Amino acid sequence: MAGRPMLRTRLAALAAAVVTFAGGALVAAPAEAVTVDCGTRTTAQTFARWGDTNQYFVVQDGRFESGAASWALGGGSTTVLGGETFNVVAGTNARSLWVPALGTATSPTTCVASNEDSLRFFYKAPGILFSTLHVSIRVTSGVNVATNDLDIDGSRYGWAPSQRIMLPDIRDASGRQYVTVTFSQRGLPGSWNVDDVQIDPWRSL
Repeated sequence: MAGRPMLRTRLAALAAAVVTFAGGALVAAPAEAVTVDCGTRTTAQTFARWGDTNQYFVVQDGRFESGAASWALGGGSTTVLGGETFNVVAGTNARSLWVPALGTATSPTTCVASNEDSLRFFYKAPGILFSTLHVSIRVTSGVNVATNDLDIDGSRYGWAPSQRIMLPDIRDASGRQYVTVTFSQRGLPGSWNVDDVQIDPWRSL
């Protein structure tokens, strides 16, 4: 009989622990379910003619029609006359980003929410074997930093859409992460053009 008060004390402590754990779970769950607002998105099915019917939005100054004031340009990179020839985005399409041999261009930081998972753009290759456009995606959050890199072959001259390039997913409890994209020329010297840099906000594939 002497052991029963101790047993009751232990059971009460266990019940309190269960309640504490359940309470913690109830508090944490809404954080995972929060809809994150990274600003207004104007989207379009930019790549539908290539079989990708996802909606995309253009990153800041990603059409280059008014220059690239918010981009960090180096090695002679600049904006020039002549945009992508498919005219997939409404409005004027007169300019693009020019990345010469050894040139670099880094986008402004873009807030990316939970369902925004990939990048696409148009590029004009120089038609030089072993000349590549290096694409480096850098993602930061409150918990980590991650990158995803891709080299695009420059041997076929002319404009083309890029493939879907996945964004690393390292979102913290806020549901947000922040993305920058850097284009650079590597391999044999060659000049590249980049236009209509866009992110897919729906994760539907």
